[in-house]
Amino acid sequence: MKNRIHITLILLAGILLLSSAASMESDERNSNLKVKLNEVASYIHVRDTINLEVSKAAVAWHMDHIYLMVNQIHKALQYSDENNYKADSNPTRDYVFASNTLPRGKVTAPESVRPKGDITINTLQMHYDEALATVEKLPTLAEKKHFNHPILGTMNRDETIKFLTIHTEHHLKIIRDILKKK
Repeated sequence: MKNRIHITLILLAGILLLSSAASMESDERNSNLKVKLNEVASYIHVRDTINLEVSKAAVAWHMDHIYLMVNQIHKALQYSDENNYKADSNPTRDYVFASNTLPRGKVTAPESVRPKGDITINTLQMHYDEALATVEKLPTLAEKKHFNHPILGTMNRDETIKFLTIHTEHHLKIIRDILKKK
């Protein structure tokens, strides 16, 4: 009887450790995304810079696109029905997640996350503020809330946060290259 209690306590401790490790991993991903969004915001003073050798779009377009992605995908997660979540295998997603990169120039942004018209400082600030607040909300969503990406497939909350981090870094690299080659 004493051994059973001892084994049960060890198992419970192990479950708690695994649970807190998963939570810390999710918090770390969330923190990485927040750091990246802050870096994006730091480029506001060079928002009008264009370098056609790197991108047809100005720095402001990439900034706003990042913010729109975070905000729109949060809405998709928020309104998804976790009862309909079904984990799927996707080799392209596996590659993207393992390499932490997206290939350049291969995918066109959907209309809903393409900045429109003049991108003002006020627009960027408003979208940045919303994205920052959104990043705080992401970990509070149910784990099985999900987002369906047309190429990478269905991603649960944690996979979506990872995707947003990779996507944000992808556009940060483009911004850095626009500025480096000027």
